[in-house]
Amino acid sequence: MRWEELTTLQFEAAAKEGVCILPIGVLEKHGKHLPLGTDMYTSTAICAAAAQQESAVVFPYYFFGQIAEARHCPGTIAVSHQMMMDNLLAMCDEIARNGMKKILILSGHGGNNHFLPFFAQEMPRLNRDYQVYTGNAVQLTPEQRTEIQTMAGYDDLGQHAGLAETSLMMHLRPDLVDPAVQDPIEGELQGRLTDVKTEGLFTGFNWYAGFPNHFAGDHSKASAAIGQRIFDMAVANTVAKIKVVKADNESLPMLTEYAKKTIR
Repeated sequence: MRWEELTTLQFEAAAKEGVCILPIGVLEKHGKHLPLGTDMYTSTAICAAAAQQESAVVFPYYFFGQIAEARHCPGTIAVSHQMMMDNLLAMCDEIARNGMKKILILSGHGGNNHFLPFFAQEMPRLNRDYQVYTGNAVQLTPEQRTEIQTMAGYDDLGQHAGLAETSLMMHLRPDLVDPAVQDPIEGELQGRLTDVKTEGLFTGFNWYAGFPNHFAGDHSKASAAIGQRIFDMAVANTVAKIKVVKADNESLPMLTEYAKKTIR
């Protein structure tokens, strides 16, 4: 159930399920061949399809994610990290105020992999009456990745706008995909900051150093058929996540327990 499509009466009934999914992406370059909103399209479509199978309310498109490393690319919206934290907290507060105390934030964007767990880690300090769960909307199991690699006849599914993401968009929005305009050579890893990365060190420029064209992988073997299979897998994985969140009877009592023990 999409939040924005419900009437107020329908919303009141839907909120009794107690679970809201917030798909999060960003607006950023996805090579030259995919739309800026690729992460939003994919994560929202996956979450909406999963919520049809395992009832939950799906929050509207949300794009205030972490993408500072792509500010050099036209069309990118990269807000401050403080604004990211404040906005997401405000959204979660409003979701909870509307009756849903379990909020599942699922990202379609790899750049949120540090931001979202950090956001969740702040919750014990804030003493809220709702639980936040974070995860990835498009993450595949090793077995699923192997199946897709076999189907494609190619091992590299791409880190950004490569085979997997291009295939997903060919399935979901083929009208927004133009593979011919992107040269796969631009997606090759550039050997900068190699020693830094080898030692397990992180800088804000690690991604840019490797992929300054903001494209990582080879999209040339992508297809709508592969995209549909990835989509079906991701939906099934998301259904499993929703079921786990619904069945979680420990988190909400634990919030009260923790609040009582916390020294103020």
